[in-house]
Amino acid sequence: MNRKKKIILSVIAVLIIVAVAAWFYTRPKEVTNYDVEFEEDQKKPEDESQASSVGEGIQIPGYKSVEIPADTKDVSVELTNPEENQVYFQISFYLPETDEIIYTSKMIKPGQSLYEIALEREMEAGEYPLTIRYETFAMDDEMTPRNGAEVNCTLTVK
Repeated sequence: MNRKKKIILSVIAVLIIVAVAAWFYTRPKEVTNYDVEFEEDQKKPEDESQASSVGEGIQIPGYKSVEIPADTKDVSVELTNPEENQVYFQISFYLPETDEIIYTSKMIKPGQSLYEIALEREMEAGEYPLTIRYETFAMDDEMTPRNGAEVNCTLTVK
């Protein structure tokens, strides 16, 4: 009987260890924004201007076209998170014809603008349909995703 008790206690101990290990590896992980990268502040070139559409809630800048030089990754484009917003932006340039993302920003704070960006690849001269994707995130510790938007326009590469 003593041997049976030892076996039963050993099995229970092993089951407890397995249960604790399973809980440890499957429990929800604490979300922190320590690894989130934000864009650095940039100064606006004096000859740049921007059109924006203003709606209720989150304000999303609108563009009819974006013009960049051909055969270079480093381009000048004004991307802004209006200061009235209470969310962070992450902006991507998406080419719907090829399902290719050619640019994704780091997090952009309200009131912050980017003027110089680096594309994933050089673009050849021509006109391309372009979708500018706005992902928005709450300005809290969890950085909860909020409503996003897409702006369809034309990418003109000269």
